[in-house]
Amino acid sequence: MIGGFAAERDADKPIGVVTYGHARRGDCGDIETVLPVGQHAAGDLEATIRALNPSGKTPLTDAMAQARDLLPRTAESADIILITDGLENCGGDPCALAAEFAAEGIDLRAHVVGFAMEAEAVETLSCVPEQTGGQLFTTQSGAELAAALTEVAQPAPVAQDVTLKAVDARNGEILPSATWEVGAESGETVFTGRDRGRVALDLRPGDYVADVGAPGFVGEARFTVPDGHASSIEITMEKTKATLYLRAEDATTGETLQGVEWLALNVETETAVETVNEDGGYVRLLLPPGAYRIEGSVGDMTGATSLSATLDEDPRIDVALAAPAVDVDLTAPSEVTAGAPFEITVDGADSDTDYLLIARAGSPEEASRYQRMDNRVGGDGTREYTAPSEPGNYDLRYYLSRDHTIAARRALTVVPAATRMEAPGEVGPEAEFEVSIDGGISGYVVIVEDDRPQDDIVSRYDRMKNSVDGDERAITRTAPETPGSYLLRYHAGDDQRLLVEKPLVVAE
Repeated sequence: MIGGFAAERDADKPIGVVTYGHARRGDCGDIETVLPVGQHAAGDLEATIRALNPSGKTPLTDAMAQARDLLPRTAESADIILITDGLENCGGDPCALAAEFAAEGIDLRAHVVGFAMEAEAVETLSCVPEQTGGQLFTTQSGAELAAALTEVAQPAPVAQDVTLKAVDARNGEILPSATWEVGAESGETVFTGRDRGRVALDLRPGDYVADVGAPGFVGEARFTVPDGHASSIEITMEKTKATLYLRAEDATTGETLQGVEWLALNVETETAVETVNEDGGYVRLLLPPGAYRIEGSVGDMTGATSLSATLDEDPRIDVALAAPAVDVDLTAPSEVTAGAPFEITVDGADSDTDYLLIARAGSPEEASRYQRMDNRVGGDGTREYTAPSEPGNYDLRYYLSRDHTIAARRALTVVPAATRMEAPGEVGPEAEFEVSIDGGISGYVVIVEDDRPQDDIVSRYDRMKNSVDGDERAITRTAPETPGSYLLRYHAGDDQRLLVEKPLVVAE
């Protein structure tokens, strides 16, 4: 039987023989290389094996280590076949040595052939082939031993490049992502993980099963990897849940909204599925097929739509959200005098942080943050406002703080005020003198050089120091200490517009 194995194996492939326990009884060091690794004739191999009569100790670990040392440093793959009729009895650890083999840089498979041993005893050595990708045999005769050696001597199957694709059963398109679990028919798991809908694996020829999952899909396939060429396997993914892509937009501007809370209510079962879209754009929602009412909300804006969710299509749905309508009423005179106080009554205010501006007719409707804060209404009620100092056509604009839109508007005409200023034409240096003003416009009265341009406004400090109230009729000013020609100017406080100008001479 051994002669048949020796004759049938490929003589061009190198082989070596290490024996143990054949020369000295009771000696754990009785290990010898009786045939160095190389090409040997079938007769030499058969004669070497038949001459062996091991009857001593069984130092399995050291014998395997010596066999490993015989392999050339340039070897890329090799097989070590351990033939034994007993278990390790020299203190070695075959399992630990097999782990070292598995960690080395070459493809080293270690096989175990138990000869004339109980199957249970041979099984205790299964750690060796399990860790190295080898095989385990239990033989009771020369014929079985030769068959095991012949099987091991066969070339190891070469792993094939296999591409697995998770494809949508509806249209044959590859899914963007999937969760994979691929196992051999023997039960060994060869790949698990989350990846794209396409994965490339190196698989040895054989039978496999793939369990694949994806959001709203499930698939399973049994397939065979043939020997000799790469292959591509498609796993058909069946739809299990309806898929909706939801996006919310501002009903007024069409702008995509962020932070939207979605609720999908099944009309028949009254069960609900919720999700939040933090970043805007479309958010995916997986649902059992059925009729649904889809509701979206963010802040005080809401919107809804009804639809039928099916397994056939994955629609993209845009839902417009809007805040509840606000009906604000403004009561105010249609005409006021420049700089004069007047009352505005607000009814139906949406919030105490809404704001009301007096703006030029036709001017841009955006308001700055400062304007919004400085002109808050504070809810319903009547409040006093001051008309602009410059005549013209204006708007009363009531803004909602929630979205800065205009909820109410009234036209306001500002007519000129009879602005007047009387003062002496000549005063002494640093003399106090009286100035009479009229017209009801708050502002400031300053003394400036007679060649100072009208648009060259004095500093904020000077404006505050020389301010006048619209109700004032008489004020006191102090002349400069330097004699000369000056101007007495009365400016409006809201836009610094020059209202009245009088010459003033400071005499020596």
